[in-house]
Formats: sequence, structure tokens, C-alpha cells
Amino acid sequence: MSIKNVVRLNKVGDSLLFQYIILECLRKIKQERTTASVYHLLKGKRSSQTIQDAHVYRIGDYFGILKKLNRSTFENAIDDLIKNNYILMKNSNIAILTEKGIAHLNNNQEKYGTHYFNGMEYSNEVDIFYLRLQLAIQTYSNLANNCHQFVPLTDDRMIQKFLKEHYKQYKSNVSIWLHDVYLELFDFLEAIPMTQAQLFVDRLSGFNKIGLSFNQLAVKNKLTVTDVSLNLTSILHRLYTDVNKDNNHTRQLKQFLYDQPDTLLITQSANKTLEWLVKGFSIEQIANIRKLKTSTIEDHIIEMAYADSAFDLARFIDANTYHVIKTAFRQMQTTKLKEIREALNNQYNYFQIRLVLAYESNQKRG
Repeated sequence: MSIKNVVRLNKVGDSLLFQYIILECLRKIKQERTTASVYHLLKGKRSSQTIQDAHVYRIGDYFGILKKLNRSTFENAIDDLIKNNYILMKNSNIAILTEKGIAHLNNNQEKYGTHYFNGMEYSNEVDIFYLRLQLAIQTYSNLANNCHQFVPLTDDRMIQKFLKEHYKQYKSNVSIWLHDVYLELFDFLEAIPMTQAQLFVDRLSGFNKIGLSFNQLAVKNKLTVTDVSLNLTSILHRLYTDVNKDNNHTRQLKQFLYDQPDTLLITQSANKTLEWLVKGFSIEQIANIRKLKTSTIEDHIIEMAYADSAFDLARFIDANTYHVIKTAFRQMQTTKLKEIREALNNQYNYFQIRLVLAYESNQKRG
């Protein structure tokens, strides 16, 4: 049974998924950040500011979904949005959505299916899962046809090591494994749009089959390379979500899930601060030990509050302070620190206000 038969070839029209995602991000940042902040978000830049933006404006689903995005491609997309009268630009690269832009977003929510993206939570997990699965399909389909001479699609030693261990379990029944995985993928691909399913299948390598490159997929499907990448990422995030569910329909695919302990999506420097906090050191002590400004350590704590659903807020501010700032934040419906501080008669410092906003904005905490 050939993996090529999973879906039928279907013509794909032009897609504007990339522009749609940029537009959605611009709407959510509410003119409070520049267009560059969206670029860094899509690239998955591990900086305090970008990680905080992802949480504050609830655009974390798009974090790192275009890791190879170059600046010129992004700027061209911004220019196209301007030409289409979806946005207007004001000083400092701040984008304002027009009525046409808002209407475009509202009228195309179902068309683009952006709700399947889960960049902040999955980060690099999906990349590892996908490489493991691709290499397994390529290797086992070749071995099942007595072909032992082929070039692995990845030279990543950790991926290859994983597959060698996996192979020890299935070397006597490779064909059965291929059949089981075929059925699991078939069920998944049958439930998604045919055009996306074809992209997924065309990307796979196997016996006498080399997966198409992004450029080849773009030409074949009349898409931009960026939209090809986004569609594949959307498919993989949806597949990863399905495989993570507690059911027996993806028993073979589950073995390819990223099996490392969960880590907080924070910068390396913030992680070092976390190590000292766990040991019981205060902000001032950590600043002194690490030879950093107190404000820098506070920035790290803000990162933790955004990323960790079990963050211990009481260690840094009392319950009354939390309640007062939270009430003001919810009533004012703004993330502008200066406005909130002034509304509270400057009784609280910026660290306290940022901490409450971070704690309240944590998506997992709801």
C-alpha cells in the first residue's frame, strides 16, 4: 500500500495565509507595538520583549511558526497590506487596521484555519516529531523494499539515534509498521482539507520517492514558499495535537512525540535567574551574584510569570496589591503601564504592575 495513495491531487489556488496572520497579529497588538514586533514573533525570537508580547497580546500561537522568515519577505507582505488598503502606517512603524482590513479578518476566519497553530506551547517539539517521523517513513519504506543504500533526509545525530533505537523494536516487522502508520496517517489526512493533505504527502520521502522541496511545492500548488511553510506547520500542529490526545488511534505515531521534560519558554538568562530563585535568593541578592541590574532580574521574573502557570505570585507582591492592580487593569482594558500607574495615583511601581499583568495574561491560567 503506497503512501502516495492517501489523497488525490487537487489544484490549489493562490493563498494569502501569511498576510492574514500578520493582519491578525497587528489587530491584537492594538497599535501598541511596531510591525517589527510581529516579525520577531513569527521568527520565534527568544528575547524578553518578544516572549512578553506573545503573552500580553495573546498571539503566542504564532510564536516561531516561520523560523526561517527573512526581513525582506516580511516587509514585502506589509507593503502588500498597505497597497490593498488593509492597513495604514503612522510614525515609528505602527500599523493601523482600516475598515477593509478588519472586514477581511472577520470574513475569512474559517477559510484560513489559523486556530490550529500552537507555536508557543509546541515551540521546537513539532520539528523533532516531524523529523523523526519523516526519517522513519523514508528508512522503513526503503528497507521493506530491500533497499539499504539511500541518503537519509536528515543528518541530525539525535534524530538518527532515536530511529536506531526505534528500529530495534520493529526490524522483524517493518512492513506491518508501515501499514499501521499508513492507516493512522490516512485517518488524519482524510479529516483535513485535501489540498493540505496533498502538501503533507508530497513532502514525504520513501522508496524511489524524494519529497518535494518548498520551492517545488510552491510551484506545483501555485502558492508562495511562505504559505507552503505555514500550511505544513498548521498541519503538523494539528497532527501533534491529535497524537497528544489520550486515545489508541495514533499508537504508532505517539512514539515519535518529543519525550523531554517540559521546560519554560524563557530566555537563557531568565533561566539562570530561576535557578537562583529556586535556591531561595532574593532579587537583590541575585542581581549582586550575577552582576546585573535589579531591573534585569525583575524582567526575568516577568518572563516566568508569563510562562509558568504555577508561578508563585505571593513571593513578590501581597494579596491586596494584586487585587488593586488587577481590578484597575480589568476596568481600564489596557496594557499601557503608565496609564495604569497614574490611575492608581502612582502608589505602585512598574514591576508590581507588570507582574500582575503577566500573571493575569498567562494563557494556561486563563
